[in-house]
Amino acid sequence: MTGARHQRTYRASNFRPVLNSDICHFKRLSAVIALVCAFTLYLVYDVVANSDAFEVKTTHIDTQGVLVSPLKIAFLSDLHIRNSTSQFAKLKSIINTVEKSEPDVILLGGDYTGEDAMTTQVFREELLRALGEFTAIAPTYAVLGNHEWWTGNDWYRAVSDEGISVIEGRQETLRFDQGVICLRGLGDAYTGHFTPQPFEAGCDGVRITLTHDPEAIERDNQSGLYLAGHTHCGQIRLPLIGAPWAPTSASDEYHCGIGMTKEKVWLVSPGLGTSIIPVRLGTEATIELIRLN
Repeated sequence: MTGARHQRTYRASNFRPVLNSDICHFKRLSAVIALVCAFTLYLVYDVVANSDAFEVKTTHIDTQGVLVSPLKIAFLSDLHIRNSTSQFAKLKSIINTVEKSEPDVILLGGDYTGEDAMTTQVFREELLRALGEFTAIAPTYAVLGNHEWWTGNDWYRAVSDEGISVIEGRQETLRFDQGVICLRGLGDAYTGHFTPQPFEAGCDGVRITLTHDPEAIERDNQSGLYLAGHTHCGQIRLPLIGAPWAPTSASDEYHCGIGMTKEKVWLVSPGLGTSIIPVRLGTEATIELIRLN
C-alpha cells in the first residue's frame, strides 16, 4: 500500500498579485520603523552614557542689602549613592567640583544613600567618610531625607560624627564677613518628620530654611529662602506633558525650580542622583550654586 496523499486545493481568490504600490507602502513603513528604532536607541544610549553627568547651576538672589558683599552657597540634594566604584567616582567628582566653586557654606538636602537598608549598612561608613570631605571645603550643614529614615535610626549621629552639622529641628546663626545667615532645618515631610520650627526672635540676617521634601515649604509659615530636593523634578519629564509623577504632596508650583510668594522664595533642586530606576530624561542632575547678592 502506498501512503495517502494529502492535497490542498487553493482557489484563485486566495491570491492576489503584489502591486508596486504595496512595495512602496512596505518600504515607507520599514523606513519609519527604522527611524523610530534608531531614535529610540539614540535616546537609550544618551541616557545611559550621561547617567553620571551633572551640571552646576548658578542662581542669583538679591538680599536687599542685608549682606555687604556676595556670599556663595553650594546646595546639594539627593545624591543617592549606590555601592559601586563608579558611584564613588561620581561622588569624588562632585566634591572636586564643589571645591572649585569656592562656596562660603555647603548645604546638604538629604537622601545620601541610594540602596536599601541592608546594602546601605555594608557601605555606609565609606559613604559617610566621603561626605565628610565637604567639611574641608567650607562649613557644612545637613538634613535627613526619606532614604535615611528608611535605612537606619542613627543617621543624625553618624552624619554629625563626620563634622557635618545636622541642622534639622534647630537653628544656627552663621556669621561671615559678608553678613549674617540665620539657618534652620525642617524635618522631612514625606516620612512624617516635619514639625514647625519658627525662626528665633532677633534674627537680623538672611533667613534660610533647609529641608528635604518641598511639602514643608508649602506648609511652613515663615519668610525667607527655602531649599529642598526630593522630587528630582520628576526625574523623567516628557515634552508637553512634563513629569507624570513626583513623590510629594506639595502643590505643583513646589515640585521643581524657583518659585516665590510675597514672603517666601524657594528653590527645589532636581538633585544629583536617581531613585527607583537609574534614568533621567528631560531633567539634569544639578549642583545648585546660590549667590546671595
